[in-house]
Amino acid sequence: MSLDERQKEFIGYLLSLANEGKEDRGALADLRSGLGKEPGEMSRVHKYVVPFLPEARRREDRWYYVTASLFGLHPAHKGRVKHEKNGKPWWEVWTLGRAFRPLAFPPNGPKKDGMEARFVALLNAHSDDLDDHLRHAMRLLESSNQPLDWFELFEDLLHWDEPGGPVQLKWARHFYKGALASDPDSTDSGSTAKEEE
Repeated sequence: MSLDERQKEFIGYLLSLANEGKEDRGALADLRSGLGKEPGEMSRVHKYVVPFLPEARRREDRWYYVTASLFGLHPAHKGRVKHEKNGKPWWEVWTLGRAFRPLAFPPNGPKKDGMEARFVALLNAHSDDLDDHLRHAMRLLESSNQPLDWFELFEDLLHWDEPGGPVQLKWARHFYKGALASDPDSTDSGSTAKEEE
């Protein structure tokens, strides 16, 4: 799984709308106007999304709109960071699972069962309902100032319905990894290892 160049350009374009000190507040407001709507109802969002859509209309086009509207709500981005372990490169990746983990397992506080339940509901969401769950999750991330990797989120949404749920398994791993004090890896920062492609 990886984004093609045009899909990367789409996320890069969204990120350019939120460059620190040069935020395009009008564009971000336009993107937010699409929250909770179907793509055909997002008239103010089309100009930001349509130039990046593939030529042939596909079911996955919806995820471009969902990603754009969520980005308008919470544009905080944290990209991959390359590390080396035992001479091998790996990437720290801020998936939604990794970003959401501190909300349920605060570093200096007790576990918050309600946040864990919300995350589990997100993992169980059917793709038709996923945008509602993501909107609520994004509001929580925004209120706690938790960034995420927008390239990774977009890629994950494009692959949400794959058999076996690899995206859901990845998010669960990133959410629970190191979260319990009894976990031998709890001293780890909770980074996600991803081999360089």
